Amino acid sequence: LGFFDVDGLVQDEVAWWTGLMEPPEDVLNLLEFFISRYDNVEKPFLEIDGVDGNGCITLRELMEGLEAMDCHKFDSKKGAKGGATKEARIDSIFRYLDPGGEGSVSREEWAFLGQLWKEFDLSIREFVHFLMLSFGDDLMDAWMALDEDEGGELDEEEWLHAVVSVGYFGPAKVVFALLDSSDDGNISFEEFQVLEKYKPTRTPQ
Repeated sequence: LGFFDVDGLVQDEVAWWTGLMEPPEDVLNLLEFFISRYDNVEKPFLEIDGVDGNGCITLRELMEGLEAMDCHKFDSKKGAKGGATKEARIDSIFRYLDPGGEGSVSREEWAFLGQLWKEFDLSIREFVHFLMLSFGDDLMDAWMALDEDEGGELDEEEWLHAVVSVGYFGPAKVVFALLDSSDDGNISFEEFQVLEKYKPTRTPQ
């Protein structure tokens, strides 16, 4: 019928991809933090597990590891009411990554984040491709179009309005969250320049 022939395939031979809208928001927040600081999801796993680790991460190790990494993604915001505590949010992430409830996250379970990483990477590259088609290779030109009031920073509301105004209708919140590496709710041009590494590599003529 024209579909792929899957007879004989086993799970290990299939590269499963997961949509960015499927996991809880804080799982995506964790991945955003890792992407802004590491090359892959394996590195933070090894860092949290420790030099003499056993290949699994407990809830306590996850909390202590994120603290050591200076992660503030889950800190309670001043003035916020009724929000979950930092500990509760990390606990929720842990339980999501430990679906069997064994009390630890194995390297195989952690690899689920790698599937999400692929989706993030694709989303960012598509956004950069859009900017280059619209404004050319110089990201400064794109930034000047987005930062209309020349304030030097964009909060999330300004960002979402700006990208729509230039014709982008992709996952803009995902891009914003990744670029806001300082977690202060704003994007500066310095943070925006991270997009340089997502430009396509040009083949010499």
